[in-house]
Amino acid sequence: PAVERLDLSDPTHDTMRVRWSAAPAASGYMILYAPLSQGEPDDEKEVKVASDVEEAVLEDLTPSTEYTVTVYALYGEEASDPVTGQLSTALLPATNLRLTDVGHNSARLSWDSASGKATGYSVIYARSDGVESNQVEAGRETSWLLSNLSPLTEYTVGVVATYDQGRAQPATQSFSTPLPPRNLRVSEEWYNRFRISWDLPGSPTTGFRVVYQPLSGPALETFVGKDVSTMMIVGLLSGAEYGVKVLASYGGGSSEPLSGRARTPLAVTELSVHRRGPSGMCAQWRPQRHAGAYRVVIESPGGHVEEAKLSAGSSRHCFANLRPGTAHKVSVYARLQDGTEGPAVSATDDTVPPAKEVCKAAKADLAFLVDGSWSIGDDNFLKIIGFLSSTAGALDQIGPDGTQVAIAQFSDDTRTEFALDAYDDKERLLDAINKISYKGGNTKTRAIRHMKDNIFTAEGGVRRGVPKVLVVLTDGRSQDDVNKISKEMRMEFIIFAIGFADADYGELVSIASEPSDRHVFFVDDLDAFKKIEEKLVTFVCEAATAS
Repeated sequence: PAVERLDLSDPTHDTMRVRWSAAPAASGYMILYAPLSQGEPDDEKEVKVASDVEEAVLEDLTPSTEYTVTVYALYGEEASDPVTGQLSTALLPATNLRLTDVGHNSARLSWDSASGKATGYSVIYARSDGVESNQVEAGRETSWLLSNLSPLTEYTVGVVATYDQGRAQPATQSFSTPLPPRNLRVSEEWYNRFRISWDLPGSPTTGFRVVYQPLSGPALETFVGKDVSTMMIVGLLSGAEYGVKVLASYGGGSSEPLSGRARTPLAVTELSVHRRGPSGMCAQWRPQRHAGAYRVVIESPGGHVEEAKLSAGSSRHCFANLRPGTAHKVSVYARLQDGTEGPAVSATDDTVPPAKEVCKAAKADLAFLVDGSWSIGDDNFLKIIGFLSSTAGALDQIGPDGTQVAIAQFSDDTRTEFALDAYDDKERLLDAINKISYKGGNTKTRAIRHMKDNIFTAEGGVRRGVPKVLVVLTDGRSQDDVNKISKEMRMEFIIFAIGFADADYGELVSIASEPSDRHVFFVDDLDAFKKIEEKLVTFVCEAATAS
């Protein structure tokens, strides 16, 4: 008897499955199969199987081809009647599907061309949880970038070759978008290095790419192992800001970058120098928190160099016995415990000049009324302090036998910085001037009355028979009427008015003594102070010398 219920199924582009029902007492089975050519079998092939086998897979078939398949039951040398069926193989699919550059929201898909007869390819990708499915037509391209994917999500992707006769079976792959590292931290900053640390992602990685780049300069990168979560980046530019990225690497690509910024600080910050007496200079800075010591160097005219070594935590040092009236450069170097030394941070200033000849005979009660309103600003206030220091430094003898100096600062109200009889030597006076702090507030020159009622008084140290000189510095219009008090004071005081920026020239004239060309000064900004400083000091000293 012949076999029963022949079934041809599961065709691919090069295989199909053959099943049949067993024939009683058969000693085996023979399968003959061949593609149909013009309706007739061609290149017939034969397969024999044992009696207990009831199915076989035919291999190495031709894609998109109809096959005729015949099965015989064998009885020794005899064969049963044939049972025949026909089935076509599938269209040739895309092959060698590959995933590369898998990122947190994208992946590149590539495949080998199915056949020159393929008219195009469809790319189908879906989340494994079934929430989302998408299809794009890639034309005849054999590579496609999947974008707008969800991070940390598993996807299944298939590529289907399209023919005029229909669509081939899909080539499929699965992949997951990677999880990035978390919580980027920066520490141990030094002038040429910093340490970065991060938390490992919750999924296994092959390592981490670390990319760092100064805001103006090329990017550099390195790779560390899968268990590494901290590294010291060295050889960096001093005082530069860097962008830092850490990317988790996975088999097919990288995660979303974990980004941040880091800065290599200069060895010390906020370095400032100020004059101390006619022959001294002090430097002050904010300490570098990792410094174990400091080296402070001063370079004087003629190539003379002096240095001092200070312990950790130091923030100030003074040099003495310098030549008056000359420029000096102060440099501060911070050192680590291992002796490594950072770059110099430097500042330059002049020592106080010797007393000007015109000021040597000065004997007066000299007061400065300084605008400390918000409109001045920190930087400009330091320039005012520099002017006060230069003017006081030009005087010869300070104290009751020479010129007494007082300073008050005004804004919303007026604050006496020190009285006329507070200092009797130039070094202490200059030190006090350099310590004056910026007040802030609104400009209100009613402070002129404060000078009359609180500074030029017997309690404040005023003397009989010596000139009383007032110098007013302001950048704005007063918020009250200054004419009356100024008119009163001009009868017994010599008043100089110095205006800059938004000061009202007419108001300066009403404040100052006459003639205006000798007692009123106006500059566009405080950087122009140097242009009038020498003339102003000369006029003030001449006024202070008058009997």
